[in-house]
Amino acid sequence: MTTYSLLIKNGYVCTASDFYLADIAVKGDKIVAIAPEIDPALAERVVDAEGGFVTPGGIDAHVHVDEPARPFGNLSDTLQSASKSAIAGGTTTMVAFVSQDSADPGEESFAKVIKEFQDYGGKDLYSDYGLHMIVSKVDKTLLEKQLENVTDAGVSSVKMYMTYPGLQLRDSDLMTAMYNLRKQGITTMLHAENGDMISWMIDSLEEQGKTSPFYHGVSRPTMFEAEATNRAIVLSQTMDNPVLFVHVSAPEAFKRINEAQTEGLPVYAETCPQYLFLSEDRLQNCTHGDADSFEPAKYICSPPLRTSEADQAAVWLAIRNGTVTIVSSDHAPTMFDGEDGKRAAFKNGHNGEFRWIPNGLPGVETRMPLMFSYGVEDGRISVQKFVEVMCTNPAKLYGMYPRKGAILPGSSDADLVIWYPSGKYTGPATIQNKNLNHNTDYTAFEGFPIKNWPRYTILKGKVMYQHGKVLEETAGTGDYLKRGPSSLAGPQNKWLNQWRPHYT
Repeated sequence: MTTYSLLIKNGYVCTASDFYLADIAVKGDKIVAIAPEIDPALAERVVDAEGGFVTPGGIDAHVHVDEPARPFGNLSDTLQSASKSAIAGGTTTMVAFVSQDSADPGEESFAKVIKEFQDYGGKDLYSDYGLHMIVSKVDKTLLEKQLENVTDAGVSSVKMYMTYPGLQLRDSDLMTAMYNLRKQGITTMLHAENGDMISWMIDSLEEQGKTSPFYHGVSRPTMFEAEATNRAIVLSQTMDNPVLFVHVSAPEAFKRINEAQTEGLPVYAETCPQYLFLSEDRLQNCTHGDADSFEPAKYICSPPLRTSEADQAAVWLAIRNGTVTIVSSDHAPTMFDGEDGKRAAFKNGHNGEFRWIPNGLPGVETRMPLMFSYGVEDGRISVQKFVEVMCTNPAKLYGMYPRKGAILPGSSDADLVIWYPSGKYTGPATIQNKNLNHNTDYTAFEGFPIKNWPRYTILKGKVMYQHGKVLEETAGTGDYLKRGPSSLAGPQNKWLNQWRPHYT
């Protein structure tokens, strides 16, 4: 009679704090035992890690898919296709976005769009998923009740924008939102770029005829990101409200975040692989209006790719010194070919101007392998730091720990990634879009050499991916996750002066 449904033998267990050789036993969907030696006769299935690293399943906490409201246009991945791509890259949990329907501002409006997206998800998912709420219109009289419905639905994070027409919130609205988010214990996420300054710069560049994809980055200098970051820290400190800055790219922004953290403020930062591996030279040599040289549009994202290896080195440093809390993909896939993707910039009388090119890159599948190859394998970060920013901190920040992001018997789902032993990876030598599982016709990382890739990805005790292939029969294993509040540092009950919110 067997005791365990799955046994992983001969693997180095890697957590955010530990690294040791042990066996891991799974029963059903939970990790139930870790020991130096577990008898394989006790298990229904045995997987030999052969000395490879075993990490928690990756958590990608920033994934955009083709949700019903479509605030970012036609994204090419559905929740189902993105979940397949995620599991192939070692990500077992995604957190996607659902957008406020500003045309329906009632008390139940937030709950309604969340329910719509939960139903939209269907049953054919390969990874678990949670949701963030995007708020683009703040109604002071309704917000408290709306946010209560958000938490009831298991959504414990709200994203807001300081840029983008139609999404940008002014400082007074941000303060109102933070006031209510703090009361509800909801994590505040901010896209920090100065939207007014960017709009002015875009208009000025267009007046000069500088509209090719390269000028997307010119319109968004690093200081515009740093200014918005500093301003948002002042807002969050005034409200005593923790804040997470998404997809941070600018050295000046990292510096200000680090200063705030050193002061003891609950300020957190997310960054993405594109700011570690890509630079603005990808946007060079594109002639305005020439469709044959439109390829640099593939690399348009916001914040934009930065200028130099020094900028990339600043991001690595921010990961190593703890300024960066999590690394996500900001997966926002649009087709390059076809009029509904990047080439939508040629519709409606436009001629490919960067203003009209949809923002975003695909990346949910390549996030973990890139960070493992160029971080762990190349010695830029330890495997413990890798687990911290890719798995454990996202789980803590977004209310999933220790069920997710950990390897704890009795508490953690059996979400695990088994990597090839160092130097033993046998898959493709480079990243190639033809080998990826997303529903997108390119990857921004085409041709990047790769040193490791998940050998096995396991979700809740079920092997979902092995030796380069997603097991199609496992579709439906993924579920919606109701999340709780963040377990990282929260409000400090410290105020700038005698003002207090009425609920304290």
